[in-house]
Amino acid sequence: MQSIVPARALESRTGSGHETVDGLFEGVGRRGAGSVTELQVTDRAGVAADASAVVLNVTAVNPSAAGFVTVFPCGSSQPTASNLNYVPGSVVPNAVIAKVGDDGNVCLFTSAETHLVVDINAWFPDGASLQSIVPARALESRT
Repeated sequence: MQSIVPARALESRTGSGHETVDGLFEGVGRRGAGSVTELQVTDRAGVAADASAVVLNVTAVNPSAAGFVTVFPCGSSQPTASNLNYVPGSVVPNAVIAKVGDDGNVCLFTSAETHLVVDINAWFPDGASLQSIVPARALESRT
């Protein structure tokens, strides 16, 4: 794993103090219910072009309804597992290790409209000992 100075890669809000490390994916607006946001993570903020996975901090900000975010490699099927769950008006962060998909992107599915903030904290080089998998739910107690 290669640690980096944490850097903001996605900031859907606008205004002063809501910038990304390189001006990309900045002020893109609330992410819609049922939408997928493709986020470029390689070749940004010190992440190598051949990174196989990234360590992210993903935050839902002021969601309009209860929902969840699922992070997965773009180009792969969306898994049924969620990476963070939120309720209306909340601010909910969670650490996520995500495999990098097509063209160096990770995809973020939002089930209910929300602002998203994504920071990159580290990355795994191609061939690293980490074996990432598609997220899968191991236990579901709800009926």
